[in-house]
Amino acid sequence: MKDSAYVTDYFYFAVRQDKKDGKDVLLYSSGVNLDRFLPMMKGRLGLGSNPILSGLQLVKYDLCRLALSKGAVPRDQHGPAGSPDVTLSEGAWYVEPLLIENPSGILPEEIVAFCVDSYVRRVAACSLQKYEVPDSLLPPGEMQAQLHTLCKAA
Repeated sequence: MKDSAYVTDYFYFAVRQDKKDGKDVLLYSSGVNLDRFLPMMKGRLGLGSNPILSGLQLVKYDLCRLALSKGAVPRDQHGPAGSPDVTLSEGAWYVEPLLIENPSGILPEEIVAFCVDSYVRRVAACSLQKYEVPDSLLPPGEMQAQLHTLCKAA
């Protein structure tokens, strides 16, 4: 098992292996750059009802359900998320951490791919622009270029 991360200037998802009380755990962290996505919303929604922010929270809940289905135990993570070093672009970042205990049935790269797909689908659903979500995971650079075009066109 190896650590995994998917990082753009708009969002990131990262999973790192660690130990807690001598047992294997996964440290999950995700974040969204609210400033980068603001043009997509065009002031339609307030911060509390913004699907860019709530979408990240819902992806975390989806991940909890996935983890439970594989025999893992998700737990709230307070304080520093302990995620892999992720260099973030400037802007206001909202971050969601999670600790996953007993992760033997789930791989970091599986988590990251699942979360990226789920989040991009949520973002596309709230966009003023029509956007077809690719069937396969795009490399981060290509995803960032598409998000840049999507947000600029809004």
